[in-house]
Amino acid sequence: MKQHHQNNPLDSKNEGNTCFRSFGLTSYRRIKMSISIPEEKLEDFFKRFGSDNEDRRLSKQELKDAFDSLGSRFPAWRAKRALQHADANGNGYISDQELDSLVKYAAKHGYD
Repeated sequence: MKQHHQNNPLDSKNEGNTCFRSFGLTSYRRIKMSISIPEEKLEDFFKRFGSDNEDRRLSKQELKDAFDSLGSRFPAWRAKRALQHADANGNGYISDQELDSLVKYAAKHGYD
């Protein structure tokens, strides 16, 4: 049995599919998701990617990892666009205060 990264919010077997068990959803990576994740669950999802940091900010790399876990075809591009949209102070990170803008961006524009 393969070991999972303990801080990964998704239970992935690294077999190309991702299970969203903690969100009550099941979907597969690299396939356009036909379901929409509620904003409250998206907020919790993104928070988990910044939980390793003392400041709990999300970096561009953490955003890329998050969008990749959501099944984005172009996670780096999606992370860059999300950062441009939600990083109000321009410091290159998404803080707790900016998280709502990130969630609204992801909910409106999708994450594929």
